[in-house]
Amino acid sequence: MSEENRTRDGALKANIHVHSQLAKTGEYNKSPHFRPENQDKVRKIILRLLGDRKKGAETKAIDFGCGTGFIIHMIRDLFTEVHGVDITTDMMKQVDLSSGNVFLHESLAEKTKFADNTFDFATAYSFMDHLFNYRDFLKEAHRVLKPGGIFYSDLNPNRDFILAMGVANARKELSISPLVQREIQGALHNGQYYKENFGIDAKTLEDAEPGKSFEKGFSAEEVLSTAKSLGFSKCHVEFEWYLGQAKIMHEHSVKESEAVETYLNMVLPASAHLFKYLRFAFVK
Repeated sequence: MSEENRTRDGALKANIHVHSQLAKTGEYNKSPHFRPENQDKVRKIILRLLGDRKKGAETKAIDFGCGTGFIIHMIRDLFTEVHGVDITTDMMKQVDLSSGNVFLHESLAEKTKFADNTFDFATAYSFMDHLFNYRDFLKEAHRVLKPGGIFYSDLNPNRDFILAMGVANARKELSISPLVQREIQGALHNGQYYKENFGIDAKTLEDAEPGKSFEKGFSAEEVLSTAKSLGFSKCHVEFEWYLGQAKIMHEHSVKESEAVETYLNMVLPASAHLFKYLRFAFVK
């Protein structure tokens, strides 16, 4: 077995172990992105991306890395069929199938059994950083989408932000605020955080997030270039969740938070390193 295959296999095994434990203890569904305000935000983003397409008959969607059903539960009323793909059985056991149009598949996201040009919409929420090679995955997402189909991926760690936290952490002579210290912990020492709070081995957690742990997140330019090279006709990126946004939102007001966000978006790309995540929307 080659070194690459060992690394890929290690990432798969680590993902199954970590997410099985988080699912069984209920910790996964306590993740911040499950908060009602974020679910409402994501639903609005999806509706914006779909536009009038959501009104069409016989439409199919696929959610890669579906987990316990965060996206599935949000879109099952918008499509005739929703298919979830994941490798962790303990997570998929928690997906609500009561609507009758949700179908689950234990499979690698990079190699599914679906025919070419099957789906109108594909999603990957908080998932691509768990992949050993996101390029193989995007190739598969492109393959199973119909011409004109939409790919939506969100909560992807921003490499510019992680590198900026590394710079901040190295400036020992300056006082670092608790807010920035928390972000340094999450960006650079996430394995240690999971060990202390959830009893998950630090190295196993890092192995489960190769896109974040080893690649230091995603380069917006690199992902856009890759998507275009794979044949996506329209490729768009948005920068999401700036440093301190939750604090301003909860301790001040949503209006003030939105004002800061508007300004930081206005001065992109100079402000790119202040955003924690990247959101991608591609059209085949």
